[in-house]
Amino acid sequence: MSPQTWLVTGASSGLGLHLAIVAAKQGNKVVATTRSPKKAQQTQEKNISFAYLDQNEPLDKIKQDMNNIISSHGPIDVIVNCAAYVQMGVLEDLSPEDTHQQFQTNVFGALNVYRAILPHMRSRKSGTLVTIGSMAAWFAHPAASVYNASKAALRLLSFGLAAEVKPLGIKHLLVEPGRFRTELLKQNGDFRSISGSNGIADYREISEENQRVIAFEADKQRGDPVKGAQVIYDVVTSSGVAKGKEMPSFLPLGVDAIEDITAAAQAAIDVCQEWKEIASSTDLDL
Repeated sequence: MSPQTWLVTGASSGLGLHLAIVAAKQGNKVVATTRSPKKAQQTQEKNISFAYLDQNEPLDKIKQDMNNIISSHGPIDVIVNCAAYVQMGVLEDLSPEDTHQQFQTNVFGALNVYRAILPHMRSRKSGTLVTIGSMAAWFAHPAASVYNASKAALRLLSFGLAAEVKPLGIKHLLVEPGRFRTELLKQNGDFRSISGSNGIADYREISEENQRVIAFEADKQRGDPVKGAQVIYDVVTSSGVAKGKEMPSFLPLGVDAIEDITAAAQAAIDVCQEWKEIASSTDLDL
């Protein structure tokens, strides 16, 4: 495959940065975008350029920044939507602003990035969209349901988008990682927590237990972001471990993602089977 131009959002650290490095090592030109290019973890890879892009800004501004990137670096072949953060907290403790900001970053902003790049890809009738979701889209945790819901919304919206752009020659892959050792789950990283000792007393036990679990798992997650980035690259390019394989609609990433997504899907099937007769009784008699 000839070299391509990749654009990776949220590439200042974590899985986004590792994917940018993997793509660059394969001879591709990579534009790694971040809200703070000067603060990004710099790399010695000569094929990586850092650029400014903040998906939380208005769509017109995102389009302007995207146009500037394309003017400077040329057409984008692969775009990876990676920017996100985790909002923890019991729903009643979270403010409407907390909830809106979680969806703004994880859902609305990600969709606006696609709105900004799609006119360019449509004009060329080619391109690949990669959405970094989460296995958290498949279930809900107490004191984490707003994050779960944002990833669930992104999941279905990205599937709808995939069907819309497929006839135009544009591909889409949804990646749903498990727990990886990145900044996403570090309490001093891409992580926000509200409640605990300062929250509503009735929820305190749930809140504090959730915070204890997160703190205990810090830097102990099983997922290796370097290996994860390599697999994503291989699947997108049908190379390496994915050579000869057609890109799937979604890719669980990590043993925990496989196990938890399988369990969630099976639980839904079990409910359907248990309640099949009663649920089916609501149909009209024909």
